[in-house]
Amino acid sequence: MIASPELVNSASREDHLPYKTSIAGDEFKLLFMPFLVHQNEYMRETLDISDLSFEKDLSYQSSTGKKKARIESWCYCSPEFRKIRSTYIDAGISAQVWNSVWYPDPKYDLPLLGIDFLSFGKEKLICILDFQPLSQDPEYLEKYIDPVAAIKSKYPMLDGKMSARFYDENQFFSRQMAFIRSDNDEFVMRDLFPAFKEYLAHYISMIKEATPSTDPDVIAANLQRQKDYDQYSAERDPAVNLFGFYFGHDWAERFTHDFLFEYSVPVPKDQKDLTKEEKTE
Repeated sequence: MIASPELVNSASREDHLPYKTSIAGDEFKLLFMPFLVHQNEYMRETLDISDLSFEKDLSYQSSTGKKKARIESWCYCSPEFRKIRSTYIDAGISAQVWNSVWYPDPKYDLPLLGIDFLSFGKEKLICILDFQPLSQDPEYLEKYIDPVAAIKSKYPMLDGKMSARFYDENQFFSRQMAFIRSDNDEFVMRDLFPAFKEYLAHYISMIKEATPSTDPDVIAANLQRQKDYDQYSAERDPAVNLFGFYFGHDWAERFTHDFLFEYSVPVPKDQKDLTKEEKTE
């Protein structure tokens, strides 16, 4: 008989946040730690948060030697959200990454909140913040996406364009996506942090004002779109290679499909190769 994996909660592991120093050395910035701390504090202020247990082995890993790095994840739920997950990667100057996705309970048809902030070396920062729509129907976009324009317009630096290699504006991304590519981190606390706080506050107020559906067909359709999002993201997320580089391919595969995108199914290698060819065409 195969033993069940040990599960962990997240609340008790918030006690050591924020990290005080990088695993790679005191001299390196924990660039996105303020965002993680603010999100945890704000969601507890505004939502009835509960822990969503998950496998202990997926909650924390570290590597030593020349590739010093750590990855830690947290996961929650509330009456409005079936899953709120968050992951921080600290590898000193080589990599600072914070990723978070908010999945509404499928009785709501709201977009997902997607956050992906990445810093590699001293001169490559890519930050993405988006209300990721479940539908491209014009009425849906007008209702949920267009109001974000008022926030985005305050921060002109957020009006970049992500590469079509990873971005398909017809699937799970919106025209109000905040995107920044920069060769320095001056914008992080000056522009990105206040914008993030406004996006988060608007997103939570939006679900607080929403009317949940009681129609089983609508609920099932909303959940299916979230499942489609998981599959789409698991196949295309460039961070999967980063997990493998620091923590090994096998762990990275389990982390991707069992935690990040639990409704995704691993794609056979020959199909992965076809997907790569499609993205480069």
